[in-house]
Amino acid sequence: MTSLKARLILAFSLITLIPLATAMVILTARIQSMVRSQAEDRLGAALDGIAGQAAEDGRHIAAKIEILARDPQLKRLYLLRPSGSRDLSEYLAERQVLLGLDLLTVADSSGRVVAMGPAPAGAAASSPAPPAEVAFNTPAIARASGIGALAMMARSAILYQGAAAGAVQGGLLFDAAALERLGKTSGVEWILRDAQGRVAATTFPDPKLPDGAPRLPGIGRAEIAGQTYATRSVPLAVGAPPYATITGLASTASADRAIASVRLWSALLALLGLAIAIPLAIVWSAQISRPVERLAAFSEKVARGNWEEPLKLHSVRELETLVEALDRMRLDLKAYREKLVVSERQAAWSQMARKVAHEVKNPLTPIAISIEDLKRSFDQKRPDFPEILNQAVRTIGEEVETLRRLLQEFSDFARIPAPRIAPCRVSQLLGDLEALYGREVAAGRLVVTLPGPELMVRADSGQMRQALINLIKNGLEALNGDGRVTVTAQAHEGALVIAVADSGSGLSEEQRANLFVPGFTTKAHGSGLGLTIVERIVSDHAGTIAVEAGTGGGTTFRIRIPLTGAAS
Repeated sequence: MTSLKARLILAFSLITLIPLATAMVILTARIQSMVRSQAEDRLGAALDGIAGQAAEDGRHIAAKIEILARDPQLKRLYLLRPSGSRDLSEYLAERQVLLGLDLLTVADSSGRVVAMGPAPAGAAASSPAPPAEVAFNTPAIARASGIGALAMMARSAILYQGAAAGAVQGGLLFDAAALERLGKTSGVEWILRDAQGRVAATTFPDPKLPDGAPRLPGIGRAEIAGQTYATRSVPLAVGAPPYATITGLASTASADRAIASVRLWSALLALLGLAIAIPLAIVWSAQISRPVERLAAFSEKVARGNWEEPLKLHSVRELETLVEALDRMRLDLKAYREKLVVSERQAAWSQMARKVAHEVKNPLTPIAISIEDLKRSFDQKRPDFPEILNQAVRTIGEEVETLRRLLQEFSDFARIPAPRIAPCRVSQLLGDLEALYGREVAAGRLVVTLPGPELMVRADSGQMRQALINLIKNGLEALNGDGRVTVTAQAHEGALVIAVADSGSGLSEEQRANLFVPGFTTKAHGSGLGLTIVERIVSDHAGTIAVEAGTGGGTTFRIRIPLTGAAS
């Protein structure tokens, strides 16, 4: 994704996709918000209605049971019941039907059931255990023992001579049928739980609804049996706490289908938009990228120093302005290069002249002193004149030799020929160094490590050998005691890297910065041209040379030149 064309295609694609994605997100959020609001209103109204209806039913049941407990006939049948008589049970069955109750029992003062109305459908054939006792004259929702369902219960005392002789207890089952009767809102399902949180009744068709079904106090979202619902729970505040809980669930399947449809159509529109946008992007990006590619190629030519060919381009106005600016830059660089060549040539000659004058002046001083001392001794006719003459001759000879060597170095630097490039085996190049420095290799002061696979470079083997000799010579002169110089060669990222490392005392930052400056040297005697010659040879081979501080002290020179490949 680094090319301009790829980025333009990506930009056109994003311009197509982002509005669709934004519209889909906004529309989906609006639908969800609308469904949430409608579900909350519907559930709120339904739950308020069912809670109010339950409270109203509780009051009615309590009133019915209280009236029945004061019924004289019930008292007479209860107090005067003969052994084995069914009159009380038949009377309770009659009253249970007339009062519209599902459960109706009479218990003595100890709480033992003495008579009861017919059991509701689904109860055991034998007399079931009574529902859990509730407080007198107060309705409550409790689990009816032996039936496995919650019931809206009320209890009232049967009084005889001002004391409670027994109790009448009755109520309505709170099962799925009751839930459907109480909550008549279409599209809402109900879950009833007892005070312990266990599911007591539900309008869901699946009777195995888990106890962990949702019971959120606020509006929420739940998934049951693969269907999604908006859900809310409220307590049925009938009697004393803890209360049973009713949960309403409104299906959001229609909203989910609408959201899925929106997403599907958005995806199809996105694909259609991409099918149109990508070809257009390819055409338009080509019209923009081709001139830019030509500009890049022209800039690369300028960077390589090819400043002769002008550039002409017909494109958008902004690119034509850029082309004109680049062409002016090319002409300016061409003129500047010509001036720079002249200036550098003059500066080089000036620097060379100063260096030669400085280096020549050093030997001339002892020569002049020796001649002056020789003349003074001759004029004084000193008896030791022969010894003074011999000393003067030796001094003058040594300094003349220094001058000759110095001039030879400058002559060699000025006459470095262009390299004769040819295939060169790296192992052969390093092998020549081992043979040349055989004594140093045998003494362990020089270690030459040949590369694993045979490597080939296109180079002037003589010049490269001379460059490595200069580096090895400097390294050996920098050794202290039992140090060593190490020469290694390896391939790295398409280049041959030759490292010459010594374990000497190393160089300071300032010395490393000036090593390749002509005339700079760290030795007491030297022209300072050795590393300059090395740098020039490496540069003529399209390579680079760098100096680094060694890991354990010393100095490391690294030469990088383009690698041809492995030798066959």
